[in-house]
Amino acid sequence: MVLHGNRLEDLRDLLTQVLQSNPLRPLEPEVILLQSNGMKHWLELALADDAALGICAATRMELPGGYLWQLYRAVLGADAVPSHMPFDKTSLLWRLVRLLPALCDSQPIYAPLKRYLSGSNPARKLYQLAGQVSDVIDGYQSYRADWLADWAAGLDQLRDEKGQAQPLLDDHAWQAQLWRDIRADVGDALMEASRASVHARFMAALEDLSNSQNESALRRCGLPRRLIVFGISSLPMQTVQALAGLGQHCQVLMLVQNPCQYFWGDLVEGHAALRQQVRRRQQVKPLDAAAQMPAASHPLLASWGKQGRDYLHLLDGFDQPEQYRAHWSRVDVFVDPAADGVQATQLAQLQSAMLNLTAPPPEPQPQPDDGSLVFVTAHSAQRELEVLHDRLLAWLDADPSLLPRDVMVMVPDMPAFAPHIHAVFGRFRPGQPRFIPFSVADTTARTSPLVQALEQLLNLPTSRLSLADWLGLFEVAAVRQRFKLDEAGLDQIQTWLTAAGVRWGLDAAHRIHWGLPAEAEGLAQNTWAFGLRRLLLGYALGASADEPTALWQDTLAQPALSSLDAPLAAGLLDWLDAVEHTLPSLQQDQTPVQWGATLQALVSRFFAPADDADERALARLVEPLEAWLQACADAQLSTALPLEVVREHWLAQMQDSGLQQRFFGGGVQFGTLMPMRSIPFKVIALLGMNDGAYPRVQAARDFDLMASSWRAGDRSRREDDRYLFLEALLSARQKLYVSWQGHSASDNSPRPPSVLVAQLLDYVNTCWAPHREPQAQPLQPFSRVYFEAGSGFATYDADWERIQPVAKVEPAQVAIESVANAAPFPLPRGEGQGEGECLPVRIVGAAQGGPHPSPLPEGEGAIPKTHHRESLPSSSPAAVTVLTLADLQRLLRQPVEVFFRNRLQLEFDSLDELDQTDEPFALNALQQHNAGVALLQSASGAQALQQLHGAGQLPLAGFGQQLAQQLLAKAEQVRSAQVNWLQSYTQPLAAQPVDLLLDGGISLSGTLANLWSQPDAEGTQPSPCLQLAARTGAVLQGSKSATAARGHVLVNLWVNHLAACASGLALTSVQLGVDGQVVIRPIAQDVALTTLCRLAQAYASAWASPLPVACQTAWAYLQAEKQNLLLAQSGKPPKDPHEAAEDTFEGGQYGGELAQSAYLQRAFEGYADLAAELPHWAKVIYGDLADSVDVSQAGAAAG
Repeated sequence: MVLHGNRLEDLRDLLTQVLQSNPLRPLEPEVILLQSNGMKHWLELALADDAALGICAATRMELPGGYLWQLYRAVLGADAVPSHMPFDKTSLLWRLVRLLPALCDSQPIYAPLKRYLSGSNPARKLYQLAGQVSDVIDGYQSYRADWLADWAAGLDQLRDEKGQAQPLLDDHAWQAQLWRDIRADVGDALMEASRASVHARFMAALEDLSNSQNESALRRCGLPRRLIVFGISSLPMQTVQALAGLGQHCQVLMLVQNPCQYFWGDLVEGHAALRQQVRRRQQVKPLDAAAQMPAASHPLLASWGKQGRDYLHLLDGFDQPEQYRAHWSRVDVFVDPAADGVQATQLAQLQSAMLNLTAPPPEPQPQPDDGSLVFVTAHSAQRELEVLHDRLLAWLDADPSLLPRDVMVMVPDMPAFAPHIHAVFGRFRPGQPRFIPFSVADTTARTSPLVQALEQLLNLPTSRLSLADWLGLFEVAAVRQRFKLDEAGLDQIQTWLTAAGVRWGLDAAHRIHWGLPAEAEGLAQNTWAFGLRRLLLGYALGASADEPTALWQDTLAQPALSSLDAPLAAGLLDWLDAVEHTLPSLQQDQTPVQWGATLQALVSRFFAPADDADERALARLVEPLEAWLQACADAQLSTALPLEVVREHWLAQMQDSGLQQRFFGGGVQFGTLMPMRSIPFKVIALLGMNDGAYPRVQAARDFDLMASSWRAGDRSRREDDRYLFLEALLSARQKLYVSWQGHSASDNSPRPPSVLVAQLLDYVNTCWAPHREPQAQPLQPFSRVYFEAGSGFATYDADWERIQPVAKVEPAQVAIESVANAAPFPLPRGEGQGEGECLPVRIVGAAQGGPHPSPLPEGEGAIPKTHHRESLPSSSPAAVTVLTLADLQRLLRQPVEVFFRNRLQLEFDSLDELDQTDEPFALNALQQHNAGVALLQSASGAQALQQLHGAGQLPLAGFGQQLAQQLLAKAEQVRSAQVNWLQSYTQPLAAQPVDLLLDGGISLSGTLANLWSQPDAEGTQPSPCLQLAARTGAVLQGSKSATAARGHVLVNLWVNHLAACASGLALTSVQLGVDGQVVIRPIAQDVALTTLCRLAQAYASAWASPLPVACQTAWAYLQAEKQNLLLAQSGKPPKDPHEAAEDTFEGGQYGGELAQSAYLQRAFEGYADLAAELPHWAKVIYGDLADSVDVSQAGAAAG
């Protein structure tokens, strides 16, 4: 019995009436076949509603394929039919893995397969080929059982839908032979358990039962009294045959969604068709004269409905309405959505046109956009979600009857969209104004942290074990539980391992496995074993960071661990031990049974449940492994397999979301566009509708013979997606929202939508005027158009309003920020709020009722960087009243850091330290400086080099030896210059405190160190003092004829020099380097105080907002001005100092100062942002320093 309806909720109500009026016997289960998890949950909730049955009990909701196999066993006997199909894809796959190598070697007919399997990585090729072949044969079992029967009989031929046979081409003859070889391998007993054979025997058994009128005999066979098939839009011919056979013995009720109430089986895409004079079955109401006239077909129904059209045609071949029509007053449930007596929306009119097979009008009819069909383009998936979030808030505000659970959002690729969904909708918590409850379905176990950790462990043989990659493993709670680590200690562990020099590799042997030469020295350096050995030595020796550490057996103790840190260190050691024990076993090929033991041990070695959820997750982790072992046993596979094959199969089994996954989790429901998920919602949103993304592309296998021999009931991914889009359109009750990424996020180039969306837009513009264009959203959520009156754009995200820059234009040209208070957003009970509670939501932007703007021109949607001080939070300079020498040193080192680091307390990662996955092959500038300082401070250069090597700070082998010699030579050269200066200044001074009061009540404090003095002639008074700083790097720049100091290396020295002179000391400051020295002579006390006051005022300005100045850039500008003075003296034309400054800031191929500082990158886009004010701030901050330095190249005597 086939019952049709165009709306699923009407079919559901009809089903409820059937169950109420014709109940089964007590405790007799109602069997309902469905094909999706969402449909199952939706139907359960509907039947349990008080208006329906009030409870959903004694019901079995099953998948058609699995339940049909249960009926096979019930009718034919459990002994005759195994509990699972011996020829299902998984069992057949591993049987082929065992058979194919021998068959390819022994039979020439398999030459095409042998050619594919030759070459590199044959094991993985064999697995992949077996998977593809088993999938094709599985399709033959479901859709081409007659082919398999002919091949088993030795007939190498293909029958078409009419039964006419054609010979099998030579290129595909191996398929028939393979089926015969599989049958021979399985044996006659199991061959009787193949799907085709079981189905044939099942149909014969049903025929025999039809001769018996004993109902009790039928019940003893396990046949249900009633079988309901609900909402399935496609079934294979074999399943329909079985249902038809069951219909002879029990009631089989099929409730099918049909978009059209007339016969539309002959609609052909791209051609006109006649409206049929006779409906597919006799209607309760006779057709009127108008209905009998020919008319054009509906283009969308013709284009998208092929799958449903073929399925309905297939059912018509088995349906016998004359046998039940007399007992039913109504067998079709068609409801016209546009016939409710009120003005129908455009969405309802579109659905009505399909229902009545109405062709589009010859000319578009004037009808304004009513908002029931919404088309939006964005630049990325993130922006699609952000725009949708704003739209949902607006709709929920405008319609109090609309609840979050009335909204369904579907995407073609959930793994790609799931992170963005959580980033946008998960940003808010219950009680916050913009919180919308939501749930995400169809996320596979493959995306869970536990499975990702397992995948990482299974990749151990191909992993370098880099620090950055493997620290993430400890983020998984089950891993921390296994090694008794707490989440709070993860940052501490990372700090330890980074300081201990861990980069990659388990130990020296592991690095040799990766191709490093075994004869190279120090291979263990920067490995996990190296770092943990340093940590344990530091713990054993009680090493302190304040005390110098010594080498012990070429290992330098890492002063990090205390007695309280012992549990964390023990967990790290246990982890390293587990990796050492696991790695060798994963590097060997093993039989399935051996792999089962190895992988079970791996799971228990690295994971321990931290809670009940972990317990269930670990059980689900092992289930596919156990199923694989059973499949291998059924296939009699005992061949040794490599890890990559086992890993790929195990993880692939976790990719399927399965029927048991949670659906309708509360709030807005997110799910994948899947067949037979045509559940009605008030609002349905389709995201990611890009060309190429939907309909989804499925590459056809060149050996899949079904592709060239189509039959009714065959599945096609392309036709599935087309019909699914049609079902989504029919399931929307109030709004259909469609969005796609219509412009590139990198260059704003246009991107076409899915062909289905283009067809829908064409149809809308054919039916109604004015012409509809999709609304193009800005690139960024903080675009100015959201805050401009009359733009047609609006947003609920008021956070961006506060950062909108105030342009330096006339008031009439300044962007207007309009704020409209929207209606409160009521949350339904059970979804975050109690009844009656509401959250006020503030919408920013223009009124929503305005016309849709045209697409944005290229470049719109970006806002200027925050270097406009008018757009930054204001701060009074008077707020800075206490300064230290370190504060002023930071000002000179990089003025912009004062705002970010001192005021906002923001620390950006150093660009030189972002990548620590490799051992050092060279030292960056900071590392070279630190190594030079260590050499200069050590009494023995050789001992200092040993410590650097023991700390893993020098490159391996010859690289390290060469660099060590270079560093040592530079240190000795600088040390010689130090000795020359200290011959005159022999008396070291104690640290001198600084406590100065500057203009404006600003206090300046600090401590001066590294001071030396000369005894006066009488030996009672100290002579002028010396501040001596040394580095093994360069302190000069420029050519020999135009040598200048490197300003950025003098900032600490200069601030200390000013403080000492302002305190009354006659201080000479010297900066030594490998290429020369820079000397700063004593400054008068009042001049030093004035300079410090000027720097303090500059600090206050830098505190208020990022100053448009950079240290090296400003120094380049000042040096260029000095060069211009020399050029003027020689009569040569001057050069623009901005050219030198710009080159320093932006650099060339290797980047300039901007590329070296994350703080500068955060504040400025380019030199143009600094050019106007740079000359002023360069002179204020660095001008006095530039005028005070004397330089001399290496070899000059101390002054």
